[in-house]
Amino acid sequence: MKHFFYLFSILLVFLSCNNQADKAKNAGDKANATPLNTRVTQVVGIGKITPESDIIQLSSAVSGVVKKIYKTENASVKAGEPVLELDHELDDAKVHQLYSETATQAAQITADKAAKEEYQTKYNNAVVELQRLQRLLAKGAETQQTVDDATTNTRSFQANINRLQANVEVSKSKLLETNAALAVAQAERDQKIITSPVNGKLLEISTLIGSAVDSKQPFAQITPEGKTIAICEIDELFAYKISVGQKAWVRNLGQQDTLSTGTVVFTASFLKKKSLFTDQAGEKEDRRVREIKILLDRPEKLLLNARVECVVDVSDTQKK
Repeated sequence: MKHFFYLFSILLVFLSCNNQADKAKNAGDKANATPLNTRVTQVVGIGKITPESDIIQLSSAVSGVVKKIYKTENASVKAGEPVLELDHELDDAKVHQLYSETATQAAQITADKAAKEEYQTKYNNAVVELQRLQRLLAKGAETQQTVDDATTNTRSFQANINRLQANVEVSKSKLLETNAALAVAQAERDQKIITSPVNGKLLEISTLIGSAVDSKQPFAQITPEGKTIAICEIDELFAYKISVGQKAWVRNLGQQDTLSTGTVVFTASFLKKKSLFTDQAGEKEDRRVREIKILLDRPEKLLLNARVECVVDVSDTQKK
């Protein structure tokens, strides 16, 4: 009986402890549980700082060897201002040669016109002489042979005038062709001087004097003048909460200090795969994101291409 009593007492104590543990666990679960109707007032996404017009990758239309570099990194540039110059000695020689050819063609036109004017004078005199002989022939004071010879002479002068006029036209045509070739040569030479397409700042230049530059291969980066934005990716779970006009701010990853405030100025109308940042090439990712752009109010101290957290205030959307 005593053994039975002891066993019964131990069982009661064990059941009592289990009931207390279950109650404590249930109380803890209730305390830690997040209500389904919790109000979302902020949405956070990952983004990067970039110019509104994006960074320009500057390249050359032609290949060549760098002769001169006009700008250094962080220097301001104006549209049309030279940034880099390739060697163009052969191009200069070709342009000079064509200049000489145009001068020669112009002189040839002048000579052809002078020769034509000379024969035009002779023709005019021959016509007057022919008319005089024809009058004498009508009076019987001149022979038909003399008149025929004068007629032949007049026609010869006319033929020479036509030939010289053709020479003038040919010389003019050659001059036009030479001028066209000169324009092409000048354009080819001008391509050896690479200029900035916009007003802005030269962020980077990755070549040196004496180095070769390949055509259409970027060698410098320019940030255009204008506004700075943050391009962010918002997870599809909260994508519908974002709209143009909402207030936002950016901060360093994992920190709470605000780097700059701003306003949402663009929201993509579709979801896409994550593209701004991935941990590995070919990373498998099932979730989709919505791209947004935040126009920043104080971007002066921000670094372009910096990775940031974008926080969007969606409290107004939640109220609606």
